[in-house]
Amino acid sequence: MLYSDSADFGVALVPTLFPLFPLSDAQKLCSHRLPGKMLDSQHLVTVSCNICGADDFTVLYPAGRAQVNQIVRCNHCGLLYANPRRMADHVDIETWPEDPTFDLARERPLRYEKEQLQVRDYADTRKLLKELCGGAGRLLEIGSGLGFMLDLFHKEFWEVVGVEPDRNASLHARRKFGLDIRSLTLEKAGFPDESLDAVVMLHVIEHVPDPMATLREINRILKPGGHLILETPRYDTLMFKILGRRERSLSCDGHIFFFTTDSLRRAYTAAGFELRHFQCPPRSLTLDRLAFNLGVITKSPALYERLKPFTRRPPLDKIKLSINVRDMQRVCVRRVTRIVASPSS
Repeated sequence: MLYSDSADFGVALVPTLFPLFPLSDAQKLCSHRLPGKMLDSQHLVTVSCNICGADDFTVLYPAGRAQVNQIVRCNHCGLLYANPRRMADHVDIETWPEDPTFDLARERPLRYEKEQLQVRDYADTRKLLKELCGGAGRLLEIGSGLGFMLDLFHKEFWEVVGVEPDRNASLHARRKFGLDIRSLTLEKAGFPDESLDAVVMLHVIEHVPDPMATLREINRILKPGGHLILETPRYDTLMFKILGRRERSLSCDGHIFFFTTDSLRRAYTAAGFELRHFQCPPRSLTLDRLAFNLGVITKSPALYERLKPFTRRPPLDKIKLSINVRDMQRVCVRRVTRIVASPSS
């Protein structure tokens, strides 16, 4: 294995904007989004490349430099991934008890506002999916969160179901929207073969322990010609070259896979899908969320805390922004080949 800090070279261009702060501060910011116990270093797991299976990599960032895990790049196919790594965050999330008195809007305001606002970013994608499927059919959202997105599909006459390991998020979606949300992961849901017309998976694949197994499971449950909408951060970007280890999505400890346009293509192609549509979509956010993101990039919770009283004060709290720095990738892919999972998958 080799060590390379080349992806961090851009930080030297902006030292006054991004002064050095302890990584533990960035971890506090990221854990603010996903409250729960942190797994200790004794739970580290060593893994090979998830796409090509190679165990030959270059270390980009040692543990503690970009996030809690060490981040490496496969020397064969180029996939970026955490190795060794702590257990995937859903393992911890699944232990959180359901609390009927838990008020998500009050306890997790950043997450609530973010999910509620960003559904508007998918209007064109919902229209595209209906056109490609020849009308509304049966649709699954993986990681359905608080239910805002799935509710829009339901209102557009899709027969919807969601899986979400966070029991309180699932409970919120069932209570607020009356949706069929199951408090478990995709692999535990056991959907029948070829039973779905479409699957939506937004900002989930970077969290799962085995993306290829997840894509193969989606292949299994989709009907022939069924479609998958997949969105995840992108790391062949100018922002990543400039920010390096301070890149916002890289800093989140729950992210254990980091896809470029090419590595994501390799993954879904190997899982039996072909591309129908690609875009680098904009992101809607409030001023408060923008301040939070700046805190993550600078690795300074103090910066966010100083800005928060202003960003939440009327009329600034009503401002909604749409920003596109092309650091996200959204693909619509179609199942073209049936993939039979191996017994070990």
